[in-house]
Amino acid sequence: MVFLPTHSILSAEGVTVAYGDKLAVQNINLKFPDQAITALIGPSGCGKSTFLRCLNRMNDSIAHCQITGKIHYRDIEIHSPEVNAFELRKQIGMVFQKPNPFAKSIYKNVAYGPAHHGVKKKKELDEIVETALRKAALWDEVKDKLHSSALSLSGGQQQRLCIARAIALKPQVLLLDEPASALDPISTRKIEELMCELKKEYTIIVVTHNMQQAARISDYTAFFYMGNLVEFGATEEIFTTPQDERTAGYIAGNFG
Repeated sequence: MVFLPTHSILSAEGVTVAYGDKLAVQNINLKFPDQAITALIGPSGCGKSTFLRCLNRMNDSIAHCQITGKIHYRDIEIHSPEVNAFELRKQIGMVFQKPNPFAKSIYKNVAYGPAHHGVKKKKELDEIVETALRKAALWDEVKDKLHSSALSLSGGQQQRLCIARAIALKPQVLLLDEPASALDPISTRKIEELMCELKKEYTIIVVTHNMQQAARISDYTAFFYMGNLVEFGATEEIFTTPQDERTAGYIAGNFG
């Protein structure tokens, strides 16, 4: 039985994705609750990241990618002709597995999006940058070197900078694709603590292969297998009393 939260900010209805003749995900139905963390788990190649990228139309630019079904952000169907994908990504931000700061200063990394969307006053940009860096738990570490290269930061700091860059556009949803997989344990802990703090303001959807991480930080968990959504529910229930033997087997480490 698939549990669907009644209060959702983002939902998928019958979403199927194919790359040419190859199906990546099939008939996915999910509702994501507001101000909560939902973890997408499952073996490599099971469709988690493909599905995640659908949620803010990041798959649009991939050749031969075909998407059917509907994805609603609030009351808007995101593939409607009147929806601008560039504007949509202001509301549904994304952070990738490997930190990808721009080869610019720390300040310009965070200010880039707002400036590109029309914020020109330096005072306003200064406020946005400081607020975003504070929310990303990075301000105290970089406030005295805002005009230094972002590439001089550690991997964990770079990832938090990428989160600050997404936050600067004032999104409602954050999509995180394995955000800590390339980081050391200390940086991973900081990212996990940050996600738990950010869910007070944002809806967070995170792809992770780390079962302990999913159990620690998420409120809901969705298990994907071979392109299908097998099971979805409250994380505690998924990890303690899964309803499907494939879910139980994966969580127990019998395959992956």
